[in-house]
Amino acid sequence: MTEEPLYNIGVVTRVTGVPVATLRAWERRYGFPHSSARTAGGHRLYSEKDILLLRAVKGQIDQGISARQAVAAVQRMDAEGRLTLPHPGESPKAELPPLPPASLREQLAGALMRHDLAHADQVMGDMLAFYSPEDLTLNIISPVLNEIGQAWEQGQISVATEHLASNYLRHRMLMWMVTGPAPRPVNPVILACAPGEWHEGSLLMLGVLLRRKGWPVAYLGQNVPFSDLATFVQQIQPSAVVLVAMLEESAKVLAGWPNWIVQINGRPLMAFGGRAFVIQPELQKQVPGFYLGDHILEGVARLEAALA
Repeated sequence: MTEEPLYNIGVVTRVTGVPVATLRAWERRYGFPHSSARTAGGHRLYSEKDILLLRAVKGQIDQGISARQAVAAVQRMDAEGRLTLPHPGESPKAELPPLPPASLREQLAGALMRHDLAHADQVMGDMLAFYSPEDLTLNIISPVLNEIGQAWEQGQISVATEHLASNYLRHRMLMWMVTGPAPRPVNPVILACAPGEWHEGSLLMLGVLLRRKGWPVAYLGQNVPFSDLATFVQQIQPSAVVLVAMLEESAKVLAGWPNWIVQINGRPLMAFGGRAFVIQPELQKQVPGFYLGDHILEGVARLEAALA
């Protein structure tokens, strides 16, 4: 069970059975639940613990206790450690059977390609009630991005639709990087695409997974010139720099990073990865540094081991 604010009010009302108007009334009258995290747009976010406390209050009310008394009783029991909550690892996500991931991917991709962002928001909100951002990144967003890219290549959707859908998913992942757990007390990991590289999907996914594990991330994104990257490295003294190349041309450009970035006693750790190195393994030998591997999860594990 986590106290990290992740769930919007629509998800919470569906999971708890407490109407939106009632949730807002409890917050206004009783300051309950106590946490007050908000999105950039001012919308309330709830944690798993908030959901469990709300369920406890609803259970008290269902037994005939007034809302004011139920809230006070649950808050008192929680403060005194007498409230029975699920053990760590159990959460609201485990209590409702999720749809098969294929169905979720189909719903999200369809909504985005129809330009129905309101439906996409609802699908994403519902999924956050069942899956963690890490699960969504790997099992939902990654295949949906691939599906959207293929639809564009095959002429099934326009460039505008592809940009709308990709940026929608991109913004979600950037938000999860910002709202991750408290970062470890170490210098950040710089994440950057190679000069001339505009495909940042895998870099965003890597950023989400690292950030969710508590690693501080400085995300630079697409097409970062080596001259600017070198200055930035000097300024923040990162623990590692991860460079990504998806195309052969940008992968070959990465071979030139030692002309710009100076390592002292092997620091910062210089790592690289991307689809270009998977398709053409011989490119791995042309780029100095630490190859992260052929898969994102492998890259996270190898980078964590090297940083540790």
